[in-house]
Amino acid sequence: MASLNPNPPIPPANADLITTWAFLEEGVLDHIMTKLQTGVSYSKYMSLYTVAYNYCAPPKTGPESMGLGAATRTGANPMGSDLYNNLIRYFVVHLKALRDKAEGANCINRLFTYLNRHWVKRERDEGRKTVYPVYTLALVQWKNNLFVPIQQKNATLANALLHLIEQQRNGETIDQGLVKKVVDSYITLKRPSLLPQKCYYKKESEAFLAENSVPDYLKEAEERLREEEDRIERYLHTETRKTLISRCEEVLIKSHSELMWDSFQSLLDFDRDEDLQRMYALLSRISNGLEPLRQRFEGHVKKAGLDAVSPLVGEDGTTLEVLDPKAYVGALLEVHAKNSAIVTRSFRGEAGFVASLDKACRDFVNRNAATGTSSNKSPELLAKHTDLLLRKNNKMAEE
Repeated sequence: MASLNPNPPIPPANADLITTWAFLEEGVLDHIMTKLQTGVSYSKYMSLYTVAYNYCAPPKTGPESMGLGAATRTGANPMGSDLYNNLIRYFVVHLKALRDKAEGANCINRLFTYLNRHWVKRERDEGRKTVYPVYTLALVQWKNNLFVPIQQKNATLANALLHLIEQQRNGETIDQGLVKKVVDSYITLKRPSLLPQKCYYKKESEAFLAENSVPDYLKEAEERLREEEDRIERYLHTETRKTLISRCEEVLIKSHSELMWDSFQSLLDFDRDEDLQRMYALLSRISNGLEPLRQRFEGHVKKAGLDAVSPLVGEDGTTLEVLDPKAYVGALLEVHAKNSAIVTRSFRGEAGFVASLDKACRDFVNRNAATGTSSNKSPELLAKHTDLLLRKNNKMAEE
């Protein structure tokens, strides 16, 4: 490499590869790869860009361009391949830590914009897919010369990281910064994402349910999912979120969904609003998780309506003529109001539960102990109640 000179002269436009690379290497290494955080002056950046451009651009055809540089830059292939090969060797030597060098590689990529747009593009258009844009080239060299050899020599790298993550799930303190650096490398290089082992949560959830109630498990599953979301935010990669959380949901929710469905009625019977909210929130995360709840809720509301009317009729079968319309309508409205509040409060007003409520109310209003098989009795009672209200209001207005 050329000696470090604070202000080396800019090579002429027809400079050969040795002169051009000496200038670029010194500028790239000193001002970008090792001192990027201190900034690169505009003049320095433009001088590097200009030298790279001059070397890659087609040589002039005039007599003044027929020196050594021009002579070494002729042939069938347009300029770029020799400079590209120098970049490969450079990245192999200097890209030892992807996290520390990624910004520098990105800056170098911008310097060699002309190379990317012309020589690299033409090579790739002609089918040479192992030729990459300069930024990707840096990552590929880091992967092939450092990352893959490490993986081949020590296949337990991913397992070691998963073990660290499992330690944190168990409440231990780990070096999150270290985990994040390695995970970022996996994602940037399109390595397989680091995902939680299904067996961990499968074993834990089954053990928890064996000793605790379903409402307690709802709290546990909710907390575990919250921890995984936080873990992704702190040191995993956002690209892993969908797959990672989906696997957690499969083990923590879907695997135990039937048990949750079977416990739903008990939560309704005892007005366990917070537990209903948790169950709704969890089951809404999986496909078809809510439909069994909607069906059970519809049956629950219908039964509540029928049970509310039965005492008004009595064992002797009170006739329509002596049945109190006010008590009848009041019983119906009370059932609707209570369960409408449950839909709003526990099920977030979800349209499916609203539809279940409406259908159940239609059923118990039109067919109950007071109406029998008649479709007219309920409307008659509602009409009587309305008439009584209107008469009462008119009387109050007259007074």
